Amino acid sequence: MRISLSTALSAPPEWVAAQLQSTAVFRHITAPLVRFRPTGGVRWPTHWSPGDLSLQMWLLGLLPMGPQTVRISIEPPPQPGGWPTLRDNGEGRWMRRWDHRITLQPLPDGRTLYTDDIEVVARDLPWLMTPLSTAFAQLFYRHRQRRWRLLAAQRGDGSSASPLQQQLAFDHLLATFDRDTNAPPTERWRWLEAAHVLGQSTLPLHGRSHTAMLRYALQLRDWREAIGQVMRLLLVPLGHALARLPVGNTGRTHVRALAPMAPSPDITRRIGQALAATRIHSPFV
Repeated sequence: MRISLSTALSAPPEWVAAQLQSTAVFRHITAPLVRFRPTGGVRWPTHWSPGDLSLQMWLLGLLPMGPQTVRISIEPPPQPGGWPTLRDNGEGRWMRRWDHRITLQPLPDGRTLYTDDIEVVARDLPWLMTPLSTAFAQLFYRHRQRRWRLLAAQRGDGSSASPLQQQLAFDHLLATFDRDTNAPPTERWRWLEAAHVLGQSTLPLHGRSHTAMLRYALQLRDWREAIGQVMRLLLVPLGHALARLPVGNTGRTHVRALAPMAPSPDITRRIGQALAATRIHSPFV
């Protein structure tokens, strides 16, 4: 069974094509409905490349949906002078075939017509499971396109980080913290503080920053900091619900939770380096 869904994105095709290459964008637009993780201890690649990648799937991050093989290829543009088609001709535990193509077409007003074409064939009881899987695909890709529209609308004019750029830079800061194991605690805390300042405007990143701080406080046996981080983790959803997010706050226990702060030059430098290190370059352009 086939389905085709299209939506207009408030961004030029060049921008959309660049985001399509990023696995971080893939995780962003599929969450929280479906979450993916590479199998066998493999790390997420930064960008998609032709070939296979084995993933494990969870519905809502909780219910296992089995393994899925993503099989990426890039096909010639459907029309001369158009954009290449990104194809995932994958398969999984429940699906004999999950053939997904993404095409981009420029619109006269500078926006992009984004289209998902999917062919679904279930592995077992296809007479029953294929229609059910097609219904789920409708839900899944409508969810993805809604997330795409939000992402495009929030991309900004280039003066501030897009949600994707924010997530990539945030991951870079935490990865640097993980690598910098020989540095003194005061130095390592700076990486976590920078991640908090960068990520606090986004609920998942905000929660991850305090979770990382809690783990490090427990590792250091700094019980005062650990208790403070537990309290801040409990306050994170309320802060986002009430839009009470103090700009620049480092997230540490020794500062007031709701106090806006001017980021220090050191934190500003670390965030700037992370943004520069994770800037996306599209192979399409």
